[in-house]
This record gives sequence, structure tokens and C-alpha cells, in this order.
Amino acid sequence: MAEVFQKIGKPITISQEIQQKIEEAILNKTFVSGQKLPTEKEMCDMFGVSRTALREALQMLNAKGLITVKKGSGIFIKRFSRSNVLKPMMMFLELNLNKEYIAHIIEVRKVLEPGIARIAAQYRSETDIEKLEKSLIDLENCDISDYQRQGVIDRDFHLIIANATANPMIPLIIEPIFNIMPKIRMLVYANIEKAQNTALLYHTRIVNKIKNKDEDGAFDMMTEHLKLAEEHSQIISNELL
Repeated sequence: MAEVFQKIGKPITISQEIQQKIEEAILNKTFVSGQKLPTEKEMCDMFGVSRTALREALQMLNAKGLITVKKGSGIFIKRFSRSNVLKPMMMFLELNLNKEYIAHIIEVRKVLEPGIARIAAQYRSETDIEKLEKSLIDLENCDISDYQRQGVIDRDFHLIIANATANPMIPLIIEPIFNIMPKIRMLVYANIEKAQNTALLYHTRIVNKIKNKDEDGAFDMMTEHLKLAEEHSQIISNELL
């Protein structure tokens, strides 16, 4: 009988194994942000590996944003910031944006944003209201032909609401989706007559509900807003390849 399966090779290289071990130490807080790692020579002795294998592992860790190598000073654990999380997700969405992904994005927004608006209505500060009201003014005064600027204002409006929840996890989760919105909104404003006026109308209604701490009203207005956004997105989705 002919062999059905082939021999299994080594699943990971030595450098990958080193990278995993160091990463585990970072995740387990054996090494914390800003702390200096042992020298290359010391780590080579600890792992019993060549300097080449170790440097390959360090390059992988550096690419993941976990360490930074300072010439003359050593290797340090990097402070893991929001950008380490957001940038890969935003890049993924940007590279995969098409008709299908527009539909997926709207579906996620319909699930999350009404609830976010409800929480924002409960916890918003006066500063949040000032930012939202300024957003309304900016959208109203924006050049009607400046679709890119309108898209940015729309994105920032929804980000202000996310931040108004006073829950740092919410903008962290939703921001990658919001950052792709200007590209979608540019197509909407360029191809759908009166889309800007409709956006301003619903933004104003949402702001009023949040300002009055009307949690249910904020939920309902955001739901209506996103239903319209879904209709608009369906119209312009074929503009993307």
C-alpha cells in the first residue's frame, strides 16, 4: 500500500522556539515594560544556541513590538501600546475592504454601536457633549464637495461616543472599524444625494439623546442611523472591487 502520509518535520525552528520562550516570559511578567533583558551572550548561554538563532528570534520579537534594541545600551521590553493592537487590525481591514467586508462592517456596527450609544448617554461628561456639538458644527460647515473631510468628521463623531462610555475597552475594540469608515463614507457622500444632510440629521438626534441622558433614546436613534447607513452601503458597495 502506498504511503498516505509523509514524515512530519520539526514544527518550529530553533529561533522560533527561542522567540516563544522569551514571549512567554514577557506575558508571564517575568520581564516587565522597560526592563532590560540579559545580553545576547548571556541568552545564548542560557538557551545553548548560536548568536544567529538568537538574533533571528529577537528580530521576530522586535517586529511584534515586544522588544526594542538600543545600540550600546542593550535589549529592552517595549511598552505595549494601543497602536500595537490597532495597526495590524486596521491594515487587515484596509487590505480586505470589498463589497463583502462592507456588509460585515455594517453588521458589526449594528450589533455594537446602539449599546455603545446607550452607555455613552449614561456616562457622558460635559466635555464629551462639547466635542459632539462641535462635530455637528464641523459637519454642517464642511464643504459639501469635500467627501474625505466629511468622512473623517463622521468617523470622529462615532469615536467621541465610544470614548464617552468611559470604558477604555470599547474604543480599543471598535476603533479599527471606525478608521475604515472615511473610505466608505467618501463613496456614500459622492454617490448618494442628500447623504450629508441625512447624516447631520441623525447625528443631531443622537447627540440630543446622549446630552439628555436618554439611554433608550440614544440606543434607538443609533439603531435607525445604522439602518440607513446599511442601505447606503448596499448602494455604493459595488464601487469597491
